[in-house]
Amino acid sequence: MVPMTSDDYREKIAIKGHVQDERGQFYVIQSRSRSREGRKLMASIYCNHIMFKLNDFKFPYTSYIDEAYGVHLNELTELITKATGGRFTFVIHNTFDLHDVKDFGRGTCLEALNKIVDMYECEVEPDNFVINLKKRIGSDHGLQYRLKKNIVSSSFKDKGESLVTRMYAQMKDGRTFIGMDASLLTDLERSLLSSIPGTIVNGNLAVNYLISPFAQYWASDSVPFYDGEIIEQDIEEAEDLLKATRKALLEQEVVSLEATISTADLFKIDHTEPKPHLGDDVMCIDPDMGMNRLKARITELTEYPYSLDKHAEPTISNINLRDYDDIISDLERNKNITNNLFSNGKIRTDVFESFAKQAVIDINNSKTELIYPPEGGILAQEKTNPLEQVRLTSKGIGISTDGWQSIRAAITARGVVAEQVIGQLGNFVSMLIGNGEDIVQINTNGIAAGASSFNSAPFRLNMKGDLIANSLTANYANIEYSNFKNGAIVGSSINVGNGMFTVTSGGIMSAVGANFSGSITASTVTGTNINGGTITGALIRTAATGRRIEQDSQGFRSYDAANRNRIQIATTDDASAAAIIWRDANGTSVGEINSYQNSGVLTMYGNSIIIGSNNTSNPIRMQGAVTFGGAVNGLDISDVTGLQAELTTLRNRILNLESAFYSHSHSVTLPTHNHGLANAANWGGTFTTSTP
Repeated sequence: MVPMTSDDYREKIAIKGHVQDERGQFYVIQSRSRSREGRKLMASIYCNHIMFKLNDFKFPYTSYIDEAYGVHLNELTELITKATGGRFTFVIHNTFDLHDVKDFGRGTCLEALNKIVDMYECEVEPDNFVINLKKRIGSDHGLQYRLKKNIVSSSFKDKGESLVTRMYAQMKDGRTFIGMDASLLTDLERSLLSSIPGTIVNGNLAVNYLISPFAQYWASDSVPFYDGEIIEQDIEEAEDLLKATRKALLEQEVVSLEATISTADLFKIDHTEPKPHLGDDVMCIDPDMGMNRLKARITELTEYPYSLDKHAEPTISNINLRDYDDIISDLERNKNITNNLFSNGKIRTDVFESFAKQAVIDINNSKTELIYPPEGGILAQEKTNPLEQVRLTSKGIGISTDGWQSIRAAITARGVVAEQVIGQLGNFVSMLIGNGEDIVQINTNGIAAGASSFNSAPFRLNMKGDLIANSLTANYANIEYSNFKNGAIVGSSINVGNGMFTVTSGGIMSAVGANFSGSITASTVTGTNINGGTITGALIRTAATGRRIEQDSQGFRSYDAANRNRIQIATTDDASAAAIIWRDANGTSVGEINSYQNSGVLTMYGNSIIIGSNNTSNPIRMQGAVTFGGAVNGLDISDVTGLQAELTTLRNRILNLESAFYSHSHSVTLPTHNHGLANAANWGGTFTTSTP
């Protein structure tokens, strides 16, 4: 508030004038509100920092960037400096990563600055016409707002409407980071996702979301997660999308807090007390208000540096500083700005007409004196600035702004010379831009660049539409009949059929289906079904660990849950090449079925072999002759069908024969005989034999 009767108001305070604060910062006066209270006349002055004069500079169309890759922050700030005629300069205090830029330079220079702040995530600290860009403004001076010390009154609000504990993400063409290597996650992110089954499969992400470490704190039986989603159409790489998701979740995984405090400026009377600055970290201590050592940043600050009876009114929050989009909206409220020079491919005539209108105004407002020099011709000289001259002679017309030391524009029989030629229609036979071989030419042959001879230029576009160029970078191309030299296509990505077939710059290919007639080489093949005739040179297994079957050049193996080899078919060069080997729980061989070289014999070998059947109705059957090379144990007579009966029959018959043998006797009749001795006659007879 300023008294309207003061000299300051009458002589110094004018619309678009400037005022200076105690720090030497200049502000532009934007409005004056006058009020009367009896004989008391007061004016309320509204002004904003001189940095916001950037909103009065239109960003030139010639500096507009449609799309560029890996742009340094300094390149964009130099464009703003150039657009303001060098009036505004920038100091970059930190190292910022390169950033891909798209659609930069529409609107004013302030909008361009806001685009920089948004892309590079920097904060602004203006020093009049020098704009400092930092990763973070303000600092921690140990400033505290404490009840009974410097808090006069306060209001405190917390909101959970935007709370997110599970953040989904999409990028260009609806793609996500599903399938990305999970090693790119932080240890905490991986741990949180691993707690949910199916989120990470075979070391790759199977979901397109991240989980907040505070999710369990906010979870309930009805709502386990508070979901949110970001869709970044400017992102094409999965790793970049992961970073954007991580940043978005970090900003929304906590409840937003905001406190407005009316303070006592102790620093005005005690210079040892810290003074608040925008962006500073502060601690608020007012337990009754729920601010128990609350740590936040000053996001807005209203100060009264010259009034001891008025004190600073800071707004502290755990969210970002005020967005420049809001500030621009305030500034643009009553201002109409032409956003661009082109609309639907046609030049806007109102832009040209405004330029022509201004030219008419400048000419009408000029105060010209006509002079007839001795050498002839007519010299039109501006009275207020004699250096501005127009000379007319029989050779032509010349225009100078430095007293004829140089010519800014001229018209002669040979042509027109000017720094700018502005109009709506031009009809030319030939146009040349540049010097020597560094030249662009437009003539009846077409358009060429890079050589004075049209047919030798590295870039040529003839009247038939044939284009020759050393290299071509395009945001979009619709090629009906293509011919790629040497059969190579190099680009950031390939998308065919609206996502039916895609290839990222990281070499990740996605397709609905594929037919390959040649070979496929890969470190990992993941799929549900693999159908084919021959798989060569691979480790085939049903699982990476635990119970599984494995097959490779060493043979065939089965493993139990403890990863112990239990059954093996080896492929060594010795006799075991035709062996199936069984092992116990310790991995020790307990037996094998083997066919030794050229033996023609199938051998079952083991320290202890048991062959049995638990079902007597399905007995073990051996067909053909059986040879036992040793003792047979555990085989009862009753286990052989019919053997007991046959043996009993044979025993009975043997017993009968034995009985008949031992009880047998018979009679023997002998005739008379002398054994060849006449004197030893032995008279015959019938005799009975004895039993055995």
